[in-house]
Amino acid sequence: MESPPILDGHMHLDPHGPSRESIVAFKKRGGTHLIVVHKPYSDIPISSLDDYRRSYQQTVDLTDKARSLGVTAWCLLGPYPVELVRMAKEHGLEMAMEIQLGAVELALELVDDGSALGVGEVGRVHFPVDDEVQNACDEVMLSAFRGCRTRSCPVQLHTESLRDNPDLMAHIAGLADEAGMPRQRVIKHYSGHSMIHPGVNHGLSASVQANRKNLKEVFTNRALVLLETDYIDDPLRPGFVMPLDTIPKKMEWGYRTGLMDDEYHRRLMVDLPDRVLGIDTQCR
Repeated sequence: MESPPILDGHMHLDPHGPSRESIVAFKKRGGTHLIVVHKPYSDIPISSLDDYRRSYQQTVDLTDKARSLGVTAWCLLGPYPVELVRMAKEHGLEMAMEIQLGAVELALELVDDGSALGVGEVGRVHFPVDDEVQNACDEVMLSAFRGCRTRSCPVQLHTESLRDNPDLMAHIAGLADEAGMPRQRVIKHYSGHSMIHPGVNHGLSASVQANRKNLKEVFTNRALVLLETDYIDDPLRPGFVMPLDTIPKKMEWGYRTGLMDDEYHRRLMVDLPDRVLGIDTQCR
């Protein structure tokens, strides 16, 4: 009988990182599926749409590498919002936004040809910036919502924290509604356990950091959220943000403590990814 699937819903790979060792460790502990999210690469500084094209291809290639190591993997592609701040200094805010809007369209083309599952991580800057910068980020995010709506594919978001902006989820839900994007297909990455509550999440989906504090709340409430490590595969910071084998270990902990059982495991790792991400994680 096949072991039940274990998905990391948000992690990164780097051409210079210890990805092979990390993926092998993930698989050895029972990990089966990965969502590889695009990130900025030190060897491809972004200042044009062609730079995004090369950078996206690197993410696609790294996702293929993960598959070659025996896990099932999909990638999400999109312009990281913090890049807009740097490009605005180089090109001006309007041109920087236009480049990122083009990068969304490029990501959607790669969804169309099957190279990518959806768009991510797009969204908002997580540190204090002028309102006009966040407004430009919103325009890029809205473009992603519109494109993903027509393709029935997911969007993962990078944003400021709910502590810094208590109205954030209502604001994003409003943008999703404006675009006609189903709220459950919009995923707030780097979520805390408060996002399990409808009054907080406004019908948007959450990808929750897989630390014990968060997971005790998630598992106790049998909440349906994606689990993530946000592993960045940085050779200078091994295991940051969390080691890639964390989620398999935390699932084992859930079973040991009685917070996890086979039925909840299936809902968490099969039913939810199907509904939110549109993927089949059933191990056959």
